[in-house]
This record gives sequence, C-alpha cells and structure tokens, in this order.
Amino acid sequence: MRRIVTLFLVVAAVLAIAVASGCITQPTVAVEEVRVGTFTPANTTLQVGVQVANPNSFDIPLQDVAFTVCSVESGGLRCLGEGRTGPFTLPARQAISREIAVTLDNEALLEAALVAVRAGQDRMTFRVAGTVTGDLYGVVTVDVPFEQDRTVTLQELVRRAGLPVNEADVRQALGAARSVASAVLSGVTARAG
Repeated sequence: MRRIVTLFLVVAAVLAIAVASGCITQPTVAVEEVRVGTFTPANTTLQVGVQVANPNSFDIPLQDVAFTVCSVESGGLRCLGEGRTGPFTLPARQAISREIAVTLDNEALLEAALVAVRAGQDRMTFRVAGTVTGDLYGVVTVDVPFEQDRTVTLQELVRRAGLPVNEADVRQALGAARSVASAVLSGVTARAG
C-alpha cells in the first residue's frame, strides 16, 4: 500500500512540475462547420462539427465539450440552442472530430432570420461558444474555453429546395412555427391544489 501511495505522489509531483514548467499544453478546439440538418415547422437541427486536438505526448481524459449556439445580430446575440458531447479520451498527439446535433428554438431562429432578411443579408452568422473540460489524473485540470463564428446561408436555412428567400417566406415559416408551438401548449393544462 505504501508503494502505491509513494508512486502516486511521485506521478503527481512529476505532473505538477511539468505543468509549472509549461510541458503540458491545453488541448485546442476548432469549430469545423455549422450546417442545417433538418428543418420542420416544429424544430430545426443544426449539425455542429467540433475538433479537439491534443498536442501532448500522453492521452487526456475529457469529461465534456459543451457549447451554446447563438445568432450574431447587430443588436447582440440571440441564443438558440445548446450542444454537448463526452466523455471520451483524447489520444496523444491526435485530434478527434465530433458532429453534434443541436435542436434549435424555431421561433427564435426564424425571428433571427427575419432580422437578417430585413437587413438585406443573405446569410446568418452563428456563434458557437463553450468549454472543453477534463482532468488529468486528478492533478491537472483541463478547462479550455472556445468561441468561433460560422455562417449559414438563408437559402440553406429556410429554402433547402433552392427557391429565393424573401421576407414573406420567413414570415410564413415563423407563422407555422408559432402555430406548432401554440398547438403544443394548448394541450397542456395546469392544475393547482
């Protein structure tokens, strides 16, 4: 038992020295793509491709890659949905790509599309921001924030069939999304007592 404790303390000391001397580098994160998965009056799914790379000569156990997806507008950000993946082990000197499906709030998404159309834009910018978290044997904490913007054309978002996008098209889709939302909510009753 003493040997195990001594071995653990030696490993912990070596890792602590490596961290202090800069020998351990935090993983890097890149948002590879954001594309439309499915679009219905009920919801929209974005496929977000994320790559996490380990520049170190040892594996890193990761607990979570968590992020939010927001539309970038002149008045600020409009949060639309969240995604996450994990846990997994990040192999030494390798990168892992994950594609994560994010279900978006259709009403907020279509309102953001309407803002873009009114501004004369033919695309929307999505900001993917989050954190990669992990733990290296209880000694080194992995906590890497990331934030990157990607664009999606309104054509892809609203009219996958290739028809022109205009304000009337977006308003029609927004009306359908509101109808679906109100139909779902009208079926819910609240009871007190």
